[in-house]
Amino acid sequence: MKVLACFDGRMTLTSYVAQLLGLYLTVSGILMIVREQAMIELAPKFVDSPAFIYFLGSLGIVIGLAIVLAHTMWIGMLGLVIYLVGWVTLLRGIAMLLLPAETERKILGIFSHGNVSYVAALVAIVLGGWLAYAGFTA
Repeated sequence: MKVLACFDGRMTLTSYVAQLLGLYLTVSGILMIVREQAMIELAPKFVDSPAFIYFLGSLGIVIGLAIVLAHTMWIGMLGLVIYLVGWVTLLRGIAMLLLPAETERKILGIFSHGNVSYVAALVAIVLGGWLAYAGFTA
């Protein structure tokens, strides 16, 4: 399936997005565990910067839209997961721009607790590892 000229027919868009998201999620999850204290200290500072919240929200919208619009064929579990990740990213970006700073602080507070942050990190590592594996072996 020739999706984009740069892929030269050797890689589908699904494989490429799975590799990209998979590697990103895996590295992010590992960093969340290895640098846990730094992440906990850094997270509240994000909410105190309206410009940074606007930037991250806008970036989430752009990335989410790019995935949702470009990845319209979700064949199999891999395609469905990529499509859902795109929607979650898009909706999270919109929420960042719409929610008040206090609500963002509460959300970050939930994820700053030790057990919740480890669970989030492990979910990122497992999902990322699966996406990367599926993308590289597809």
